[in-house]
Amino acid sequence: MIRAIIVDDERPSVDKMAKLLGDSGIVDVKGKFSNPVEALEYLKKVKIDAAFLDIEMPELDGFELSNHVLDLQGWTAVVFVTAYNEYAVEAFRLNALDYLMKPVNKDRLKETLDRIIKEKNIQINPARMQLRCFGKFKVIIGSGEVKFRTGKAEELLAYLIDRRGAEVSRNEIIDHLWPEYDGDRAVAHFNTTLHYVRKALLQNGIESSIEHSRGSYRLNAAFIDCDYHRFLSIMAAPNTINDMTISDYEETAALYTGDYLGGNEFQWAERNSMSLKEKYIQLLLNMADYYKWSGKHNKTVELMKAGLAHEPLHTAINYRLIETLTALNDHISAAKYYDAYRRGLKTELGLKPDAMFKKLMPGY
Repeated sequence: MIRAIIVDDERPSVDKMAKLLGDSGIVDVKGKFSNPVEALEYLKKVKIDAAFLDIEMPELDGFELSNHVLDLQGWTAVVFVTAYNEYAVEAFRLNALDYLMKPVNKDRLKETLDRIIKEKNIQINPARMQLRCFGKFKVIIGSGEVKFRTGKAEELLAYLIDRRGAEVSRNEIIDHLWPEYDGDRAVAHFNTTLHYVRKALLQNGIESSIEHSRGSYRLNAAFIDCDYHRFLSIMAAPNTINDMTISDYEETAALYTGDYLGGNEFQWAERNSMSLKEKYIQLLLNMADYYKWSGKHNKTVELMKAGLAHEPLHTAINYRLIETLTALNDHISAAKYYDAYRRGLKTELGLKPDAMFKKLMPGY
């Protein structure tokens, strides 16, 4: 897949280009930006293959932006997309790979994508790992789940995934996975486990996924579809929730199907698990604000019920759910959820609901 970003100060143009690229079947749109500065911040964290840039933008035009993009990621194929053909000579002077005129034609876009694939030597249909980190950890290749020889082999791969492509030293890995061992014995456990991971992936058509350099290791995420990585990638984008972006955030919320690496009992993952749950809960509440503003109260109810499945005693979620049900005049459901929340607080924490609930449910 071609990993790409789109930068255009007109949001409808961004969405149109994203659809064209998505429909090609060979492009993974990693980021959509209407602010060039935000795109550059994103590129400090995420590797891409191609950047589709509008030329006429305020503050930072496409030509200036392309220079910054190439400074950050020199291998990137820059493609200018504009409504004005007088920029063509300047675009190619700046070593742009191609120049597309709006409205972009599908056949013309295919020519551009073919050039990117050829010049950047991108594999389009390699074996691809699907990694499921929300809920119990799973590695799926094709139609089957990968089985590892030992639990530690599975944990080692999960640990490298957790680091999101960053290098991690062998000593750090050993400290987290084999704290009970020292010296040669710890190294022997690491080497054997790494062999098991590589062998399991190789048997399923995944080669060179774990890279080694100067005593450090990293997972090459080029051909990986990871729910955890996608969740953080979208959450890191600085877009606000509005009519144009709400579908992206709905897809993001749907990725959270359970606690991060839940059920695996990886102690090193506990802190990140708590942080991800907090991000998820805050996302639900932010989406609820949007739905309240747009009058879609039933959508708020759905979101809050989803949140309760993961955090049944969360104060803000319970309050927002009961408040929304009351606004919908569904007083029976509001009372049911309030009673469940009140009993849960008393049983598990020995507490009573805050005063704001009393105002919301004066008869209880």
